Amino acid sequence: MSACIKYVAVGFLAGALLLSSKTAAAQGASSRTGQAQGLVQQGQALIEAGDVAAACVKFEAAETLEISPVTLLRLGDCYQRVGRTASAWHAFLEAQALAQDGKKHELAQRAAERVAALEPKLSRVVFVVPMTSRVPGLTVRLGANTVPPNAWGTAIPVDPGVQRVSAAAKGYRAWSVEVDTSRGEGQRHAVNVPTLTPESDKQSRVDRGRAYRTAGIVTGSVGLAGLGAGAVFSALSRGANEASTCAKGAPCAQNPTNKASLSDAATVSFALGGALLATGVTLFVVAPSADNQEKHALRVAARYASSGGRVQLEGVW
Repeated sequence: MSACIKYVAVGFLAGALLLSSKTAAAQGASSRTGQAQGLVQQGQALIEAGDVAAACVKFEAAETLEISPVTLLRLGDCYQRVGRTASAWHAFLEAQALAQDGKKHELAQRAAERVAALEPKLSRVVFVVPMTSRVPGLTVRLGANTVPPNAWGTAIPVDPGVQRVSAAAKGYRAWSVEVDTSRGEGQRHAVNVPTLTPESDKQSRVDRGRAYRTAGIVTGSVGLAGLGAGAVFSALSRGANEASTCAKGAPCAQNPTNKASLSDAATVSFALGGALLATGVTLFVVAPSADNQEKHALRVAARYASSGGRVQLEGVW
């Protein structure tokens, strides 16, 4: 019996929660509807006061809160008053579709009439993109909006004014042009998208230059270490039989073999270190630049004498 009571209580609780959530959703929708109606009334008042641009802002906010054919008709009418014919045309089209879905035939008829009246007045842009211009990853934009490939060659309605058209693709230099669509109603403006210029050569030079400089730094660092080792071996060789290096009071034993070994090690270290340092400097200096200008002429010589090592650089930078 207690189990049955528990199940009944759980059922009542679930039902109460479901009812409360539906009530909250209905209240939220009612609140949005009320706010949208208030914005529409404010917009209509601004229209009557002659502030059409501000009225359009109110209608846009109302349409964001609640999409309805009536609001879209008002928004389209407002756009048409300020000369945004393409925006008005889109608003009327959307109003017509919503009204037809809601079986509001009178509103659908009104919207269709407004669409038909605007059709011959629309300025349109046609993107001409030949096959030679269709590089991989090509993106064509009208303002901030991407124009999909299936719309290339199609007349796209635009608001009168200066429209920025651009094209870009990875590995190519971007292209853009401005089109003035405010001259005459019903005009079509063809925009020929050119073949973009590759940037691969420039990027390749940048990458090669970076690799050259990195290799030069590493090689030069190893060369400096070799020269340092040569200096150490040379010092040890010169002081191998000096009395100052012997323990005080102890005789110094002659060890020509040890001295010769240190001398040879110094010679090899100086030679290798100098050659590596010269190679590193050469790689760093002659690294390809982005502007592809050959500005460097360099000659490097590494020499070793009994007095020590020497690296000689001659060139123009």
